[in-house]
Amino acid sequence: GAAAADSSTKSSNPVQAFLNTIINSRGHLAAAAAARCTSIFTMYPIDTLKTRMQMGNTFKESVQKGGIMKGVSGSLVGQVPYGVLTFGSYEVYKEMLLKKFPNVRPVFIYAMAAILGDVTGSGWVCPSEVIKQQMQAGMYPTTGDAIRSIWSKSGLGGFYQGYMGGLARDVPFRVAQLTSYEVAKKVFLNYRKRQDESVKELSAVDSAVVGAVAGTFSAAITAPLDKIKTLLMTEGSKYGGSVMQCASSIVQAEGVGGLFAGVVPRVVYIAPR
Repeated sequence: GAAAADSSTKSSNPVQAFLNTIINSRGHLAAAAAARCTSIFTMYPIDTLKTRMQMGNTFKESVQKGGIMKGVSGSLVGQVPYGVLTFGSYEVYKEMLLKKFPNVRPVFIYAMAAILGDVTGSGWVCPSEVIKQQMQAGMYPTTGDAIRSIWSKSGLGGFYQGYMGGLARDVPFRVAQLTSYEVAKKVFLNYRKRQDESVKELSAVDSAVVGAVAGTFSAAITAPLDKIKTLLMTEGSKYGGSVMQCASSIVQAEGVGGLFAGVVPRVVYIAPR
């Protein structure tokens, strides 16, 4: 409860504050981890199709390749701890920023803390994303083969291929998601109040709808950045690891529309989460 949250942030040591947050929130985190595992596992085929379409395959070709669950174990190993890392660091950053900037509107503090939390977690999740996407692309038959081959070719740096592409997608996505959620929530709440003046908060169902709207919008507008991230993680050497060079190459080869390849499975994958 509130007391647990307070005790988690009393330590001036960020690492201790992070650990306290994780310990005090372990029930919530366990439930979130179970939900995250279920979501990743059930929606993984959609994610695989998205990756293949971003790499130039049609929907039909992406399905016909088979192996749509390839890399799912690596994804789970990366994504579940990533959820813990981002949540714990978000709480620490939030408390630090609220103390440092008491006159700034809390909504801006929460947005900045969420972005910093994503950046903190990115160091952990990037290697699993590289392995996952290269397996989805059919580059390796097993996770073990992928790890050995990436290591022998590029060493540790190979697991961080496309790291900047990931950040270039995740930071705008988080800003768009938080902003669109707040706007949609306000519009929806005003609509509900006009129907019934006694309404003070959105119901759980209404909040889920608002979340899906925000997720759909954010996933769609950041689809080009997601395609760039996919290409940098699977074929990074083609583009010198550069986000701008990759974007330019896509537009030259496929036109602006090429940036939005895989947008439908991306939206379907993210909106319900």
